[in-house]
Amino acid sequence: MIDFRFNYPVLDSQHILFQNALTSIEPNEAYLKMEISGGYPEDRKIASQWLSRPDYPVAPESVVLACGGHHALTAIILATGLSGGAILVDPVTYNGFIGLAAIMNVKLIPCPIDDKGMKPEAMAELCLSQKIKAVYLMPTIHNPLCFIMPLERRMEIVEVAQLFDLILIDDDAYGFLEPNTLPNFAQLAPERGFFIYSFAKILAPGVKTSYIIVPEKWLSPVMNVVRITSSGSVTLFTRLISNWVTSGEISRIIKEKQKIALERQNVAARVLAGYKIITQPTSFHFWIPLPGSVHVNEFGEDLSKKGIDVVTSSGYNVDADPMYNGIRVALGSVSDEKILTKGLSIIAESLDKA
Repeated sequence: MIDFRFNYPVLDSQHILFQNALTSIEPNEAYLKMEISGGYPEDRKIASQWLSRPDYPVAPESVVLACGGHHALTAIILATGLSGGAILVDPVTYNGFIGLAAIMNVKLIPCPIDDKGMKPEAMAELCLSQKIKAVYLMPTIHNPLCFIMPLERRMEIVEVAQLFDLILIDDDAYGFLEPNTLPNFAQLAPERGFFIYSFAKILAPGVKTSYIIVPEKWLSPVMNVVRITSSGSVTLFTRLISNWVTSGEISRIIKEKQKIALERQNVAARVLAGYKIITQPTSFHFWIPLPGSVHVNEFGEDLSKKGIDVVTSSGYNVDADPMYNGIRVALGSVSDEKILTKGLSIIAESLDKA
């Protein structure tokens, strides 16, 4: 099978990097103990420096270290009392968040979107008619739709959030792939905006570490939930990441992955020329819209019979609206150009018959 489902581009060089880091790291008894609440001060300081931008500094005390993106989302939902409440989401959104909402008794309310993301006027209308507590967003390289929300739209969403006292949850799993970084919702609305920066895609899914920028109001509750649900982040991982941030290794890996993503996107653009795809130049995934008349599960099953695995919109579509039929094609797991070309060619043949 050619795997276009998963999107964890682990480079060969990373195995050597990890091995060398483990052999050279200084002994420290903290690696075998529970991490202190929120993370060690030196790691939080490095995290804050990494997350800061010239016009948007991040204070070390506003950063909490957690065990990956899913753990961060869990901590935010529990700490802010969102269980049993309603959260606005894009009508097509991250399937992991859909699953998390289901087990945490969170009602997801799909909000109309355009090519810039969630529509502010539609948000306001939904908030007037329903009791909405928060908004879940992926503004930079959305998963799976790939759009990047412009700054103007982000500011409009902040205005709606302030008007209706909404919590903003900014999930930045793929933002590292976009060279031109825009301010996140924690920076634009620090009194209500959470920002999750995880290392699963940057480094590897086994590196369970994330940085959370937390509004002051919820700092203590989030730290308490992180402690209760995991006893804190993994000190060994956070210290390795701190070392790699300060040495420039993280920046190097990011640039290398942006370069590789661009190369694979160029292959996809060549093979799928003439077909509508929604993507970004340095994204490791793209979205192919399908007609509303297409049964997406059958389309996915047909591809599977041909040796191709993709994720269809049935996994992302909150209300199963056929308007948002499509497939996500992830390029992170296919490094051989010949295999990549073969797989994309099979997808093209299936699109001709759709």
